[in-house]
Amino acid sequence: MQKNKGFTLIELMITIAVLVIIAAIAAPSFGNMMLNQNLNKSTRDLIGTLTDAKTRAVLERRQITVTLKFIKQNNVLEDTDSIFYWQPSGKAILKTGSAASIVFRPNGLVNATTDTTFVVCNEASGNKSRTIAITKMGTIQMVAEGDCT
Repeated sequence: MQKNKGFTLIELMITIAVLVIIAAIAAPSFGNMMLNQNLNKSTRDLIGTLTDAKTRAVLERRQITVTLKFIKQNNVLEDTDSIFYWQPSGKAILKTGSAASIVFRPNGLVNATTDTTFVVCNEASGNKSRTIAITKMGTIQMVAEGDCT
């Protein structure tokens, strides 16, 4: 009697069916994970851009502007000497009603009469958001996680 080496067609089909079921269960979570990662990256990038602009304003003793809503020209955005640009990653968006730009004075203070907040949502009709606040004194911090409604 000979021993069979290898797998039968039925064993292969059952294995593939199990893999397909597992992939179907994991796909929705993977989509949500990607949205959350884009939201986190956008939030970190915004805080980093604001911090860099404030630092440059203080070090170079001049006014620096951070523009958050902008028009792309030739799909190339480069920071200039006095203007920093920021855009969200992936499907993340800056919520309507958030400030479009912010100006840091040479002393690091913000050129605004009240505290400024920015709300970044994980997508246009998203359910998660991060709120970044900048005080008049120039302190930058993430203050809240919430719903993007």
